[in-house]
Amino acid sequence: MEALLRQRDLMEIMNVSRATLWRMLRHQNFPKPVVLMGCKRWRREDLESWLEARRSE
Repeated sequence: MEALLRQRDLMEIMNVSRATLWRMLRHQNFPKPVVLMGCKRWRREDLESWLEARRSE
């Protein structure tokens, strides 16, 4: 089973505030969330790939 991250998890991993996270979600080609029963979750693999691509820029 793949790991799904909550908004709070993203904020902790990336060390950003909620406002910064939502700006990133809107403007920086951030991975799209999976919606489960109305809750947004992000795949850990997608986040790691996105972070790695940003590091190499």
